[in-house]
Amino acid sequence: MKVFAQKMKDMLETRKQQLATKKRNNDGFTLLELLVVVAILAAIAGTATIALKDTDARASAAAHVTMMDELNKGISTFRVLQRNVLPNRFDSLMASDLGTATGIDAIPTAALGFDGATEAFPAAITADIQGIMADAGITELRYIDGTATPPDAVAGSEDCTNAHIQDLIASKRNAVVAGNIFMSEDANGCGMSVTLSGASTTDPIGLYWMGGQERLTGQPGPTGEFDGTNLATATGNAYLLTGIGPSSTLFDANTLGGMTTVPVYRHVKPNEYNRFIAVWNVGEYDGAGNIVAADQLNLTAIVDGALDTKEEELGEWDGTRNTI
Repeated sequence: MKVFAQKMKDMLETRKQQLATKKRNNDGFTLLELLVVVAILAAIAGTATIALKDTDARASAAAHVTMMDELNKGISTFRVLQRNVLPNRFDSLMASDLGTATGIDAIPTAALGFDGATEAFPAAITADIQGIMADAGITELRYIDGTATPPDAVAGSEDCTNAHIQDLIASKRNAVVAGNIFMSEDANGCGMSVTLSGASTTDPIGLYWMGGQERLTGQPGPTGEFDGTNLATATGNAYLLTGIGPSSTLFDANTLGGMTTVPVYRHVKPNEYNRFIAVWNVGEYDGAGNIVAADQLNLTAIVDGALDTKEEELGEWDGTRNTI
């Protein structure tokens, strides 16, 4: 009897232990344990977010620096292979509502990635400047024709006028894209070619740099250098800006020295001009509001679509300057 009672006791104890073990296995995580896990995951996610902040923009900045170098080398190589002739048909960065280069009345700031009112200014491309450009091989510039309406665009709301050009680019009803805006109407753009003959009674207008010589070359400019306020008495070098768009012969694959790809500048809005810009030394300010043409045209620098120099773009890449 005692033996039987002991066995029953042992069986009950074993069963009790089994039930206790099963209960522990079914308990799962406590609320406190879950909160700790969530806090750890949040901390890890926050650290990763900080580490990856602006990674895409900084990667684009690195690519932009490479593109600026390639364009500089590409233009120089083209000139050598073409026996001192530069690529032709760059984008003027200017607009006309009259359908001719002599009727330029507005900068298409709505279609550009920079503020033309504070970073660049319009002035005449005089006959002498046209002459040194033509001597170097640049006999045409592309302008926005404000009277154009590309196929499938809605006239009066999606045309090439300065008031509607952003809507034109943004619309899904047509095939116009920002980077090709200086191409012709038939090619889903707003552009027209203007010959730089120097023979017209009214000189075409160009867009000139006013960011100072030091930003471009690293060398300080002279006292009185144009800063946007003293054009009438300005001295120092005059720099003409041209967009490096797909219409340029630089990208003619059938031409010796032609590049195969048109670089795209990505730190702009989808409906803004997204090409890089060449800065040309065309002469000097004479201290009386005029530009005296240089003996020859020289490429000074390539800047991005926001008129940032290579060094400034490098600052975006290494994190010492905010990305755009």
